[in-house]
Amino acid sequence: MGARLNEKLAIVTGASRGIGAAIAEVLAENGFQVALLARDAQALSWLEQKLTAAGARARSFICDVSDEAAVDATLARIETDLGVPGVLVNNAGYGGPFHRADEVSTKEWDTLFGVNVDGVYYLCRWALPRMKAGGYGRIVNISSIQGLFGGARSSTYAATKHALIGYSKTLAVEWGAYGITCNAICPGYIDTEMLAKADPEVRKELLRRIPTGRFGTAEEVARMVAFLVGPHGSYINGSSLVIDGGLSSHLANDVPSF
Repeated sequence: MGARLNEKLAIVTGASRGIGAAIAEVLAENGFQVALLARDAQALSWLEQKLTAAGARARSFICDVSDEAAVDATLARIETDLGVPGVLVNNAGYGGPFHRADEVSTKEWDTLFGVNVDGVYYLCRWALPRMKAGGYGRIVNISSIQGLFGGARSSTYAATKHALIGYSKTLAVEWGAYGITCNAICPGYIDTEMLAKADPEVRKELLRRIPTGRFGTAEEVARMVAFLVGPHGSYINGSSLVIDGGLSSHLANDVPSF
């Protein structure tokens, strides 16, 4: 742990597309040097070129966050080449399987926990002592509104996102005294590539439930991340911040009265 902490260096996982790419772009706009982590080499390279062409400092690192050895090797490279990041955004996530709890296979369960939870653990385990040594750290874990509620046919996904919230709150308690904050963001339905592929009738039903009448954008989530890791978010710690257009507040209206 000899490298110096850089408050303006950020690691963003799952950065190749969707919310992760938007987070990387917004952080770059705010003057951060960004280490981009994802499995898709082509998409990651494209984003790195886009950011550097705009004058930002960005480096891409191919990494499967569910692979402990790969994470350790990637972080060692980042520390050697760029330094210790003051910001860690754990965005990499995997959705599904979308069926009943008793139909979930062990492989599916392990895959989701490997990406959605284990990867966060590997990165935080590495970052926390280094942030402590530097007296500063901002960690943001991307959870979901399903980390606050249940979701039919999404038991495994909901379980992983609940785990992230509990983990985030615990890190906030343990590490807040060392200048480190940790928060979770809980997006609702964000209009990414995955949602765009949904059946039109499903999209229509989802929109019916959202009070604002529209899906969120990846940039809106990214702006919240930027706020949390910026100077104005310094006293926010251990929170689960919902960005869902009012969907979670509206859920009670879908329960029949009696």
